[in-house]
Amino acid sequence: MSDRPKIGLVLSGGGARGAYEVGVLRYVREMLKVDTTFDVVTGTSVGAINGAYVAATCDRPRAQGRALARVWAELSIDEVYRFGWQQLRELPRVLFGRDLPKVPHGAKIGGLVDGRFLEQIVRNRIPWTGITENLRRGKLHAMSCAATEVATGISTIFVQTARGRIPEHWPTVPNETVVHTAITAAHALASAAIPALFPAVRVGDQLFVDGALRQNTPLRPAMRLGARRLLVVGLKHAESPMLKRRRQREQAQFVYPNAFFLLGKVLDSLMLDKVEADLDRIERINRMIEAGTREFGPEFAPRLASAMGREQGFSHVHTVLIRPSQDLGKLAWDVIEQGKLSRYSGVVARWIRRSVAAEQAGGGESDLGSYVLFDPDYVREAIALGFEDARSHHAQLLELFDR
Repeated sequence: MSDRPKIGLVLSGGGARGAYEVGVLRYVREMLKVDTTFDVVTGTSVGAINGAYVAATCDRPRAQGRALARVWAELSIDEVYRFGWQQLRELPRVLFGRDLPKVPHGAKIGGLVDGRFLEQIVRNRIPWTGITENLRRGKLHAMSCAATEVATGISTIFVQTARGRIPEHWPTVPNETVVHTAITAAHALASAAIPALFPAVRVGDQLFVDGALRQNTPLRPAMRLGARRLLVVGLKHAESPMLKRRRQREQAQFVYPNAFFLLGKVLDSLMLDKVEADLDRIERINRMIEAGTREFGPEFAPRLASAMGREQGFSHVHTVLIRPSQDLGKLAWDVIEQGKLSRYSGVVARWIRRSVAAEQAGGGESDLGSYVLFDPDYVREAIALGFEDARSHHAQLLELFDR
């Protein structure tokens, strides 16, 4: 693998929106008909779970997409968000806190819902030993996932590499720490633990929650792990900020900002990150390297890095960004409006239906629904959209994987 540019897969966080990533993966694995090896896999939140599956099964790539789609099809709102008498009894502790119990690595604390169903899916349907085995056999170079440490709010990047150590020259970044470890179900569950809704997870001697609070699209860790070609899957609709603001303001004229509406906007804000800024920075550096090499020869990049005191040199990074061509909030709205949630009887399903009813006058989208709608119909639509959006990037994907 060392003789060719390493290719990285970067998966974003976004709850039920993660089904979109499965659609992109299916197209890549099933339709490109070329070697689609990912040397580096990084993910945050639901992207950490999808990414762990990819890393653990990368020795059988053609089967990955369909198998992961089947796992997603098993999810249901009532199972993912169980809420009963036990959660009701624990509500004061969740809301007001109590003495912190001593629990081992991988144990969960708090949370408004019983997340055991999702935990069982993550623990049992991902062959976790496959990550270490694929690293050992050279099928994978590195995998990482991000979580947020509860005590400090610092973003922690959990890394597992074939060499058994963090790469040299990993830059020190404020409010970020890097830990080399064998990545387990506990790390992925911690990365996906939406604060308050799902329990925090103890990893080592600290509690962790959703990594998307700090780093929703882990593009930089992929580069620091050696990837020079990146497939980045975003979960935000490719809409200009100005048009989105105008549309949302028009809809808000008809909707009183109830708790459900506001919670959706809060989740939207939490999942925002700087992926566009990161991609723009990469493109500027690429142009600088190309121009400098034309003017001063192939020694330009290493000499510039040396002059700037950088231990790691500048290099060209090829990126392909695939993100929803349609608003996933609109997709969720359509599924909910068709009455397909009537088959659920749980508290969260009723909550979602009421939130849509409260937003009826504005119409058109449900931000909250797009994050929490672990429903087979929504999952199927999101996977199909990811598949078609990847199809629209067919030529770019072929160029990315051109060895």
